[in-house]
Amino acid sequence: MKSLRTHISLFLTLAAVVFLTAPRLTAQLNDNVPPFDFNDAFYRANGINVTQLDQPAAGRFGLFRQFGPPARSSSQANWVVDNSNNDPTRKNIRILATTGGYPDDGSGTATEFISVIAFALRQSFFNPANQTGGAGNARGIAMEDIVGNFEGYPAPKQRLPSGVIAPTPCGSMGDSTLPAGTPCFPVTSVATPALRQDWRFATNRNAIDGSDGNDPLGIVSGTPKDSPFGYFCDDLLGMWVLTYFWYNQNSVGDPAGHIHPTAQCTAMLIQLALMHGIGLDGTPNIITANELNFLEGNDVGAQPLGPGFPNPPNPGCMNEGQLDTGGADNGSVWLVCPAIPDPRAGAITSDAFLDTVRGPFGIPLDFRFNLNFACLQLFGKFCNELTLNPTQTTQTTSAAAGN
Repeated sequence: MKSLRTHISLFLTLAAVVFLTAPRLTAQLNDNVPPFDFNDAFYRANGINVTQLDQPAAGRFGLFRQFGPPARSSSQANWVVDNSNNDPTRKNIRILATTGGYPDDGSGTATEFISVIAFALRQSFFNPANQTGGAGNARGIAMEDIVGNFEGYPAPKQRLPSGVIAPTPCGSMGDSTLPAGTPCFPVTSVATPALRQDWRFATNRNAIDGSDGNDPLGIVSGTPKDSPFGYFCDDLLGMWVLTYFWYNQNSVGDPAGHIHPTAQCTAMLIQLALMHGIGLDGTPNIITANELNFLEGNDVGAQPLGPGFPNPPNPGCMNEGQLDTGGADNGSVWLVCPAIPDPRAGAITSDAFLDTVRGPFGIPLDFRFNLNFACLQLFGKFCNELTLNPTQTTQTTSAAAGN
């Protein structure tokens, strides 16, 4: 990661570019439509029980919390009524809250942006007739089965108010082999203030190019996996099943002193912190699938922590899991948070705002999200797609330096 000073300098430079060139560029922002909620008919056609969707526990934007988290001020709206929509599958609720995340492709880029619409805590969110064993959707496939192939990865804070870092989550994902009384961390919210680091999203999974990990015979992974779906092709609601991940006792020990971190995990966490910095609970940030799978003890065919760590840890340093689908954990099992297929050319509007994990004094953990969001919002392009002519470069450099 670049230093905070470098990121601030880049942000100031970008602000200067905005001042110099925005009038000529804003007219170009009209190709991609901004995110609107789906209408009830489209939800029903895709196997959603709209009665459950509209319950307070589902938290459907447009029906609740127009103001409040993830908005960062009392005057900032998470959504607005906008009658400009002309998509017959959508309604007139436009989402402003835009959550940043890393793609699941191993690149570690800060380029994914999703729109929070609704939370689902239990299986009744799906229409029973559309579930496995029922009629399914128009293709005869249960929406729950499709969504189960596309994971969003939230990382709840593991540090408790007492200051200790708990090695296991509370609820159904908890490790029952740990000593009695081992503290656990809650997994009841995926709101940004409850997270230790930014999200990762599996938008890249596509059956056509094999990035979905489809392995029906188990030749590669040893476990059969038949998931011939693509996120933007088949997951029409942009839903995710949530896969939580955490540092286990081999990384953080047991606060009671029964279990101590292994030397192998300690060394790997130090390396990871050097690579990506630390999150809000003091644990290192993880931004790629290979890093997580490697730290879980799996051979990923690569060395995501560098040549100094050629082999995965044994025992593993991390665990991952999903909540009880019956709702026993009282946390989000699924989300309706569609990724913006192409956030360029106007998909991120001038009144949208970025929702990412921030540390003390509101400083983002990963400034790259802020830079990309600003470039997309103002120019309709990712920052690395912007070009300036020599005259603009000279003017911008001088403006950023305060000359």
